[in-house]
Amino acid sequence: MQLSKLIILIALRVFNHIILANCVINFGGDGYKSFLAGDKLYYFSDISNFFHVDLTGVSLDTNTVIDRSKWIDLTDMRPQPITSISRYPLLSGKDNDKIIFFSNVGNFYINIFDTKLNKWEVMNQDPKFFLTRIQIPDFWSVSNEWITDRKTGKSYTFQSILDGVSIFDSINLELTQSASSPKNLFGNSFSSYIDFAQVILPNGLVLFIGGKIGNKAQSMGNIIAYNTVTDSWQILNTVGETPGGRIKHTAVLTTDGRVIVFGGVSNLLPASPDLSILDTSKTPYEWSTPVVENPIESLVLGEHTSIIVKNFMISAFGKNASESSDSITEIFTSSENKNIYKLDISDPLKYKWSLFAKNDDETPTPTNSTPIQTNASDSSFALKLRLIIIIIVIVLVIISITIFGFYKIKQYRRKNTNKSNISNNDELETSLN
Repeated sequence: MQLSKLIILIALRVFNHIILANCVINFGGDGYKSFLAGDKLYYFSDISNFFHVDLTGVSLDTNTVIDRSKWIDLTDMRPQPITSISRYPLLSGKDNDKIIFFSNVGNFYINIFDTKLNKWEVMNQDPKFFLTRIQIPDFWSVSNEWITDRKTGKSYTFQSILDGVSIFDSINLELTQSASSPKNLFGNSFSSYIDFAQVILPNGLVLFIGGKIGNKAQSMGNIIAYNTVTDSWQILNTVGETPGGRIKHTAVLTTDGRVIVFGGVSNLLPASPDLSILDTSKTPYEWSTPVVENPIESLVLGEHTSIIVKNFMISAFGKNASESSDSITEIFTSSENKNIYKLDISDPLKYKWSLFAKNDDETPTPTNSTPIQTNASDSSFALKLRLIIIIIVIVLVIISITIFGFYKIKQYRRKNTNKSNISNNDELETSLN
């Protein structure tokens, strides 16, 4: 009996592992955050949507589409956090190799995913990893993305116009609140400021680009800035080809001081232009609309995630916005984008799109471009192998159940035989008496 149970348990575990390990990653849509750690490009939406793309040996300069084998699922890593974690993690640590997650419940503690060791450092309720809080209220939470200064190991997240930013020191595990806030810039307004994009410049200036204050779009020509060195706020007036206001867009910073703003929505329509450049090497900062080669027709992204990898901006997932949205919720009505695209930013005068990783069958591709397809025979072989293993596991389960059934029948018959013998003996003793 114990052997039968053991066989069934092992078979079920193997079956479960096969299902989880061999399923095609089918992620996409909004809510993803991206981080680059070494040669690994991490994507996180929640604990059940966590994976990285292995860039080892990958040349970004070609049009090769990343093979599915490079998409490494991390959702089944154990041990992992047992309590709810924030949707807004950050990449930090002494070597910028740890993805840090704040707990959503109870005390102020963190969970860490170590990208070098490729495992969770589970710290639930460990007093060593409770955060030192300075001027932080008891009911503190993370409601916006973090922006990290890799030189100092400090990360910043906007809280509100009244409260300014929260500051996390990943080296000393300290969580503090800025002494200043931007309320004076808006006449002590109690309105919320949301749906902006942000970058941090080498001089420690955090730029909050676009978004909306209350129900009003924040002008792209007037950028809210927080100085992390002096703990002060200001509005920077820009010049040039100022793009239209927008929400649900992304912004990334290049090594030569260009801020690339991509995608988003304005008044329920795709923001225009979809790609704009802010040159922060000039004073005042100057906007321009770049020349784009190989534009991706029919692709208008919002609620996506973007990150710089060498001379490319990698933009992934989000919503492929249509010409209309729900006027009440302002949520896109069109389909999720399940693919990853890259933009060659090496030439400041012209930019070029290409498909980077494909995760669905109906993929918008760059004009006049034919991406290199993944090896179909490898995928077919993997599918056949998976099917064979599943069949073997099912057969083992059936055999185990059959053995267990025969065992129970034999046990039942033996029990009845014993009862019959006992009954006969009792009758014999009665007759003798």
